[in-house]
Amino acid sequence: MKVFKNMKIISVILITVFWMTGCNKDETDFGFDASFSGILKDRAGKIVAGDITNNNLRVNVLSEGDLSPVIIRVKGDGTYQNTKIFPSKAKIWVSGPVAMTSDTLRVDFKETPVIMHDFVVEPFISFVTPTVVSAPTETSVSIRYEIIPGTGKEINLRQVFVSSSPFPNATTGSGAFFQTLSASMTTNSGTVTVSGLSSKTKYYIRIAARAAGTTAFNFSEQILTNTP
Repeated sequence: MKVFKNMKIISVILITVFWMTGCNKDETDFGFDASFSGILKDRAGKIVAGDITNNNLRVNVLSEGDLSPVIIRVKGDGTYQNTKIFPSKAKIWVSGPVAMTSDTLRVDFKETPVIMHDFVVEPFISFVTPTVVSAPTETSVSIRYEIIPGTGKEINLRQVFVSSSPFPNATTGSGAFFQTLSASMTTNSGTVTVSGLSSKTKYYIRIAARAAGTTAFNFSEQILTNTP
């Protein structure tokens, strides 16, 4: 009886040790260890800017056997990345206010778990990189812009966003520690002045335009300026 009791105690100790060892072991067997990254560009090699706050411009990764794709948002600098993709065969394409210039990309993450690929697309609307016309004042800045609609596209909304927060858009807004201002334009090129700025502040500037029949904006490259 005493032997049985001792064996029971030993068994409890062993179970406890195994359980504690298992709890302290880092779990690394989830399997989502493939990655996909790149830069979205147009035919001329310029970046096609996105908006990280929404899915309007995105890279879609549809793994074999899945019904819905993994969505990778395109950032304001045109880059995209996801490092938690399951290693399997997949189809990859871009959707949003752009047109693909090539067929859907087909890859096998099981054979090549880390893939870098730059997509080339035709944005519905393109931009000449905006410039600040002259040195900004303490409260205003003038920006020269040029918006280029794609073939068959008509622009129905043009805006400039000036913000102390990077890559501003229509939803950036203002808060206790940042400020966003905007203005609308009626022509595809010209100069627009934005007033209401604060002195001694760095501002990020982007031009945005929307094609008729769509709900998503295309964006220009971002530029910076500082008020005196």
